Amino acid sequence: MDILVTNNLTKKYKDFYATKDVNMHIAKGDIYGFVGENGAGKTTIIRMIAGLAEPTEGTYNLFGINSSDPQIQTVKHKMASIVEVASLAKGMTALQNLRLQAYITNVKKSDDELITLINKVGLDYETVKKRKVSNFSLGMRQRLAIACILVADPEFIMLDEPMNGLDPQGFIEIREIIMNLSHEGVTFLISSHILSELEKMCNKVGFISHGHLIEELSIDELHARSRKHIAVSFEDPESALKILQEGLNLQECVLKHQSVLIYDNIDVNDLMNYLVNNHILVKSIDCVEETIENYYVELMGKVNNND
Repeated sequence: MDILVTNNLTKKYKDFYATKDVNMHIAKGDIYGFVGENGAGKTTIIRMIAGLAEPTEGTYNLFGINSSDPQIQTVKHKMASIVEVASLAKGMTALQNLRLQAYITNVKKSDDELITLINKVGLDYETVKKRKVSNFSLGMRQRLAIACILVADPEFIMLDEPMNGLDPQGFIEIREIIMNLSHEGVTFLISSHILSELEKMCNKVGFISHGHLIEELSIDELHARSRKHIAVSFEDPESALKILQEGLNLQECVLKHQSVLIYDNIDVNDLMNYLVNNHILVKSIDCVEETIENYYVELMGKVNNND
């Protein structure tokens, strides 16, 4: 089941497109990492889904209901979000914040249930019960913000840059909360520019740049594209790919622009000898040991150079 599908979702401010024709797909159970530089359009997308901004063009489907359908309001309660800065009452305690959230969302929760939520996000209630949120660290506030949106038992949660300003221990704690909730059946959309952190918890990623969704991959596909391989550039890459697959029985090779990426275990000298003997014109050949970060930088670089 798809939790969220966007259909050419576009937001325009005068002559500036914050997002343009974005088509993303989030299935039930996904932890979807939304990756892009600051200003790429991540927050704009989340704001439109959350109902904080109206699309200029396009629609989205949430729990199978299109945003143009009045029935969309019947599923909005299944979704929760923290956009940009978490809204907390700093003069109140953690429990008082959760009571307030329950009142705002018209959800009946006992203090015992709210205290369970506080403990669930890694804030020991006995330790924090008398402390005002103004005395919390940033990481503690992030955890409390997550507890607040859990008051209404959402099935789909959107988090906008939840790792911003956190130290490495904070990264670990927030990641564990997200993964534990995912195991309980909660679906996530998480925007970030920290790819290495998203890689550790997401099963799917979408790369966005200048408002355009450039690529959408499973984390397994991303790892496959980021491992060691031989990149060979040809004048006619499609014909070369077919010859290599048939002549050398290569199973793991793909086309990328004007190159063939070979992931099979083959000696580069044997490959070159085969190409020369079969009169296949090679423009360049490289042995690449690529990380996910390198893949992302290369992808964004190509997008920017094509602007």
